[in-house]
Amino acid sequence: MSQSLSPAAPANPAQALRAAIAQAAVGLVDREVLVDLLVLAGVAGEHVLVVGPPGTAKSEAVRRVAEALGGRFFEYLLGRFTEPSELFGPVNLARLREGLVETDVAGMLPEAEIAFLDEVFNGSTAILNTLLGILNERQFVRGHTRLRCPLRLCVGATNALPADDSLAAFADRFLVRVFVEPIADPMLESLLLAGRSLDSRAPGG
Repeated sequence: MSQSLSPAAPANPAQALRAAIAQAAVGLVDREVLVDLLVLAGVAGEHVLVVGPPGTAKSEAVRRVAEALGGRFFEYLLGRFTEPSELFGPVNLARLREGLVETDVAGMLPEAEIAFLDEVFNGSTAILNTLLGILNERQFVRGHTRLRCPLRLCVGATNALPADDSLAAFADRFLVRVFVEPIADPMLESLLLAGRSLDSRAPGG
């Protein structure tokens, strides 16, 4: 699922960064550190692994940062049966008839500048191996297709770190690791107020 996000940004880079952080954090309770790290990682061109249980606003924080930073955004929830084509695009059938295995990447991960992969460790070996090339070298290689990827930031999310040692090399590609916990009871009122504020700002709200 890819979309183009290109908000107007101040001319001064420092002001732009502060504006992006402030914009992304609006309505998110107790997630300021997560937003800060996501924005800074995006500017630095590094990748982030967010670890935490469901319902801890991991997805929402990433979407906010993607909107604030701008650029093509790709998001996907991985499962045990996710096919590589769901992330990287289908094989080009016209080229296949000519004997070439090429991938149609339009709107898919290889074209994204910011990517969010939820439950990232659920990906198959084929998916994770291809992702390694994208994360490390910003190169997508599949069959006869070789592309330079514009990826600035990939955020992987998981409920828990994997126990499988074979996933360690892939996990190491995420330089920044952020652990998030559920909102503490004393902050639930703030969370409800923030939700109401966002609802009131929505069209027709």
